[in-house]
Parts: sequence; C-alpha cells; structure tokens
Amino acid sequence: MEERSASASSWAGEPQGSAPVPLWLRYTILTAILWGLWGFESKLLVDRTSPYVGQILFTVGLAVPVSFVLLSRRRFAGARPRAGLALAVLTGLLGGLGNLAFFAALERASASVVVPLTSLSPLVTVLVGVVVLKESMRWRQWAGVALALVAIYLLSL
Repeated sequence: MEERSASASSWAGEPQGSAPVPLWLRYTILTAILWGLWGFESKLLVDRTSPYVGQILFTVGLAVPVSFVLLSRRRFAGARPRAGLALAVLTGLLGGLGNLAFFAALERASASVVVPLTSLSPLVTVLVGVVVLKESMRWRQWAGVALALVAIYLLSL
C-alpha cells in the first residue's frame, strides 16, 4: 500500500528524489511494450496464415508462459480458487474469441488502423467497472476517456 501512495505523489508532480519506479508501473510498461509488439507481430502472422491458424499458433505460443505458471508454487494461490478457476476459463474464452476477431480484422485491414481501434478495449473495462462494480470516476478520468476516444479516432484516420 505504501508503494501506491509513493507513486501517487510522484504523479502529482511532487519531487520524489531517487525513489525506485513502483513494481506495478514496471509491469504496466512491460505489458504495453509486449502487447504493442504482439499487435505488430499479429499482422505479420495473419498476412501469412488465416485467422484460424493464427489462433492455433498463438495458443501453442502460450505453452511457454503457461509452463512457467504451472511450475510456480503460487499457481493455485488465492482466497477462492474455485471461483477463480471459473473466471479464468471465462477470461480465456473471451480472450480467445477476441483474438479470433482481432486476427480476422487484421486479415482485412492494416495494423495501423486495427490496433488503435482495438485499443478501445480498456474503455469497455472502465464502463463495466462503473456500471457493474459501481466504481466511481472523477471528471478528470471521464475527460481522459474522452481524450482517449479522440486519440483513437485520429490514429485510425
């Protein structure tokens, strides 16, 4: 929790000195880089195969990270493992169907258009969080959503 408050003060513009970058932010940056490369590589993939073959090969590629997870001592950690298992299966189903749609879109259009438009997916998460989980957002966050929509639109032109 202390890590979170330290990062919040640095984002507010207060000097932080030589404090390390919070671990959650490192993971976030790594995710953005890997997913950015994934979007580019996905276009190369579907230019050489079909979306269906692309999904199969994508799933085969998951074997490496899945192996690391299965070897981890924390693989079944959590307060409610049964509920977690059901949600994990649903997450995989939604992700897999999304990948098929993504690969099909890349087959028919350029990555420079498809990838930014699919970047609207976090906005869906935000809206579901507000509606279903009753999370609240401040006006600045709503302004960020609006700016994200404008940015996505401009990138897709």
